[in-house]
Amino acid sequence: MTDDSVPAPSGPRYIADEIILYGIDLNDANGVAHLNIGMVGKAELQIRLASAVGITGSTVLAYGYAFEGHCYRLDSTRIFIVTGPIAKPAVGCGFEAAMGYKMWRLTATSQILEISTNFADARALILDAQLPGRRSPSSYAITLRTAHRNGRLSND
Repeated sequence: MTDDSVPAPSGPRYIADEIILYGIDLNDANGVAHLNIGMVGKAELQIRLASAVGITGSTVLAYGYAFEGHCYRLDSTRIFIVTGPIAKPAVGCGFEAAMGYKMWRLTATSQILEISTNFADARALILDAQLPGRRSPSSYAITLRTAHRNGRLSND
């Protein structure tokens, strides 16, 4: 049994901004990730990385990460497309290879893609998401500009 607060040891060389991402590889043997979209047996979302120059990647269901000698758990599982580093059997932070976990060694400047998955009805995903306090900060920019002129739409 290992301590849940001890990350994997560094690789053969020390990398100052290394992040170790812990999770499971959702890709099957053909490199396709299958995501259930709430219609079990009827439809699924399939993700496959296609590259003309031979770039490979993993669709990762991430549970946690290690950075600068500390382990962190994500608030909820997140899906990332990680290209470049090859998954290795997980060591450390309570994520063990025997339980199916893998780890990816990244740097803080590595380019990855996060896939956001929310399943609900249209009211929740479109209408309720636009209620005040739940909108993107950029959507408040027009209100701020108008308020700057004491509510006037022009400078006259």
